[in-house]
Amino acid sequence: MWPGLLRLTKPIITLSVAFSALTGFVLFSGSFSEGWPFMYLGVLLIAAGSSAINHIQEAKTDHLMERTRNRPLPSGQVNILQAVIWASILSLSGAILLWYQTNPQATLLAVFTLFWYNAVYTPLKKVTPWAIIPGAVVGAIPPVIGWTAAGGAINHPDIIFISFFFFIGQIPHFWLILLRYGKDYEKAGFPSISKTFSPDQISRLTFTWTAATAMTAILLSIFGVIVSNAVSITVIILSVALIAAFYKWPGIKKPAQFERAFIIMNLYFLFMMILIIADAIIR
Repeated sequence: MWPGLLRLTKPIITLSVAFSALTGFVLFSGSFSEGWPFMYLGVLLIAAGSSAINHIQEAKTDHLMERTRNRPLPSGQVNILQAVIWASILSLSGAILLWYQTNPQATLLAVFTLFWYNAVYTPLKKVTPWAIIPGAVVGAIPPVIGWTAAGGAINHPDIIFISFFFFIGQIPHFWLILLRYGKDYEKAGFPSISKTFSPDQISRLTFTWTAATAMTAILLSIFGVIVSNAVSITVIILSVALIAAFYKWPGIKKPAQFERAFIIMNLYFLFMMILIIADAIIR
């Protein structure tokens, strides 16, 4: 049962969410100041709880898709009651930890992210394929949680630019999933733009949003969010490399190529978060 419960939390995604919150925390404080482990763990727990709730919400459709039929609930590793109890423990623990160890504003932002993901985005996926746009808000808020947990104002230009970067970066992730599993989503009854756009058109959209992500990263230096010359040059090099990697996307059709694209995109965001943290510390 425990391996199944762990899989309900989508560990790789939740660790990434918590790390993006840590990025916002260090960006404001300029260091790994006191309290960051509690903030990190609180965001990790509430993100894990949100992921478990998502598994519960999509258990029936997960059973219909090749990509998801082996997840813990459709495969029978975990039953619904166990999943509900687990999701409740994780979500409440994360919210309580954030409330008592950070501040109400960071806690409310974390709870709002859970609400937006599970009560807005997840149901909206069954209504329109363009749910990816409001869905991207989920990825934009965690850095703000970390920023406010460290004492930063929510309307500061630096965190607004960072949040916008993370928002834009969510879109090509969604396009990649649609390209790889569009037919699977259609089979499960989800509306998909693959009925409207050809694979080549979706590929071009993926490249466009990927290029927009790279350009937004470069703007972080132009607008003074990143100040170190060495970090700025590294960001430019990484961003140009990202654009180059996706330049021939209309010709990519094989599953292995999609996996490679996911890895490239995820590594890019990991390196960007590390660079933002490094810049905040050395400035």
